[in-house]
Amino acid sequence: MSTDIIPASVTRPANPKPKALANGIDVWCAFDELVPTGDLKPNPRNPNKHPEGQIALLVKAIRYFGWRHTILVSKRSGLIVAGHGRLLAAQSLGVSLVPVDFQNFASDADEMAVLVGDNRLAELAESDDDEIAAILKELDGQIDLDLTGFDASEVEKLLPPEDNVTELPVPALPDEAFTRPGDIYVLGNHRLMCGDSSKSDQLDQLLAGARIQMVNTDPPYNVKVEPRSNNAIAAGMCTDSPLMSPNAKKAMHHQQLDVERHPEKAKATHKKLRAKDRPLANDFVSVEEFDRLLRAWFGNIARVLEPGRCFYIWGGYANLANYPSALAEKELYFSQAIIWDKEHPVLTRKDFMGAFEIAFYGWREGAAHQYFGPNNATDLWHVKKVNPQSMVHLTEKPVELAVRAMGYSSRPGENVMDLFGGSGSSLIGAEQCGRKAFLMELDPLYCDVIVTRWIQLGEGRTAKVIRNGSTTDVTECFLRRAAENEEGGEVDSTTEE
Repeated sequence: MSTDIIPASVTRPANPKPKALANGIDVWCAFDELVPTGDLKPNPRNPNKHPEGQIALLVKAIRYFGWRHTILVSKRSGLIVAGHGRLLAAQSLGVSLVPVDFQNFASDADEMAVLVGDNRLAELAESDDDEIAAILKELDGQIDLDLTGFDASEVEKLLPPEDNVTELPVPALPDEAFTRPGDIYVLGNHRLMCGDSSKSDQLDQLLAGARIQMVNTDPPYNVKVEPRSNNAIAAGMCTDSPLMSPNAKKAMHHQQLDVERHPEKAKATHKKLRAKDRPLANDFVSVEEFDRLLRAWFGNIARVLEPGRCFYIWGGYANLANYPSALAEKELYFSQAIIWDKEHPVLTRKDFMGAFEIAFYGWREGAAHQYFGPNNATDLWHVKKVNPQSMVHLTEKPVELAVRAMGYSSRPGENVMDLFGGSGSSLIGAEQCGRKAFLMELDPLYCDVIVTRWIQLGEGRTAKVIRNGSTTDVTECFLRRAAENEEGGEVDSTTEE
């Protein structure tokens, strides 16, 4: 009897001695004989079909666990009654001996009833998905979950990717950017471009021919948030910012009024500019200009997103008035609003504190949409917002939001896109749940943040920049700059008004 087909040291954990070995595979189940596979006769009327995927899982399970079930053969007919799939798995493994249990049947009808009922009776059991999920979670990391019979897509439904999200600190903004407009970064399987997401030619450069299966993006809401902190006023972040249009700068007047009322507001309180000190590009434009931008952004999404694939476009209550028409014009079907409960309200200058944001969820028209989430997911997502004291970007989103959306509307290995990279939460989420991310970010400083955040995610992560046709590894450059950037600090701890 050959024992070299499956090395025992690979297939068997340290367990009590098995009842037998069959071509090097442990036999743990009780059996009558080890029978050559060539001597076994499948029942030609077996109604159960065995697709390749099932046989592959059976092969994997037998190789790892050994034989835990026999092949049942009728003494009456000499045909297999139960275990046709196990025979096919044995043949796929290339083994010649399998454990067999020979049983008597009083009649042909009894034998046929067992043949049909062996699988059917098991199918009638009701699964407790919560308990299965709890068990799989316990097993995750200990064994290959394929061995349970659940494939990767089924496991992802039962164990949503957001359950394993790691929220790591986001690196601070540098004083000066390494990134230049037009730079494209290759970050592992992901790509980031410093460019304008309203420009189709720049998007084509970012994608390099790739098609997109899912979009998670957070455009400016055009809600005219004027930074009014001491640092913003002292640094001229509105009047001097290259990201602000002349008309936007003219429209911002609260800073001037603040200084007239409180001259001390012109004095900086921190060496480093924080998220709330910086204005957002395209957040302070006219209604007409914002409508133009929406159609450019959404048009680019529609151009590269595959039909039937989903988008999550974040917005605020004000965007209920302008997103839907722009989406419809570009044949992006707006299905419903997902409400993000931030769990901690945000102070505003309005009567009510802000406690939510909206994801405009839908898909590109032209095909039936694809959804991979559980059937009990709700449109109310309770995800704790990023601590304002640690925010690097004014509208920074938790990685968990991106991962949850990706789990519901994409599969591992697929391409996801974010046209407004910000601090890079979509890219980090894609890495953590096995997707490929394509990000566009207009601001070179935030491109630096994304690259640094990627490198700091773990050992072995590299960054290459494509600039003027040449590709350069800039990993060490960014690590050095990040270390130097961390040396900055606060001037004092004066409380701002």
